[in-house]
Amino acid sequence: MRYYGNLAYDDDYRSYTSHSAGTETHNKTADTVKRNHSKMKDSKKGLKPKRSRNALILAEIIALALAAGFMISEFVAVHESRSEVSALETKLANAEAATSQKAFELEQSVDLTEIEKEATTRLGMQRPEKYQTIYINVPMEDVTDTTAGAVEGVGNSIKNFFGEFVSNIVEFFSIK
Repeated sequence: MRYYGNLAYDDDYRSYTSHSAGTETHNKTADTVKRNHSKMKDSKKGLKPKRSRNALILAEIIALALAAGFMISEFVAVHESRSEVSALETKLANAEAATSQKAFELEQSVDLTEIEKEATTRLGMQRPEKYQTIYINVPMEDVTDTTAGAVEGVGNSIKNFFGEFVSNIVEFFSIK
């Protein structure tokens, strides 16, 4: 048994002080048995906290390993997503460049003389005759924008505001 500066709980000390000298041998063997039994109890008691402490440490290590594995897998997933986005952006830039190049080539290839030549030779088309062309005169009417209401003053703008407000409310609550 350990001594922490107090002999009150020491079985050996009590047995020597309370018994006579004749029974001292008997007490020594009994004390040895008690001490051995006490040591076994102490060792079992010491083993249980050590086991639970070891199990707790093992559980913490496993939890930390799982958290680290999860974090690493998330970093890998983010990295893969970013690299995929980067590859797709590069692919998009290449496709846009090819599209603009084709559009430029198409604009350059539009030659009216070439089109007319293709139409007459390959398709057998002809230019229209003078009597086949009809011109229509569309009379242009004088159009005047009326902006005087907006320019005239605050009274008209307030009137227009409330008119629009009421029409918006009526439109909002109307059944469609």
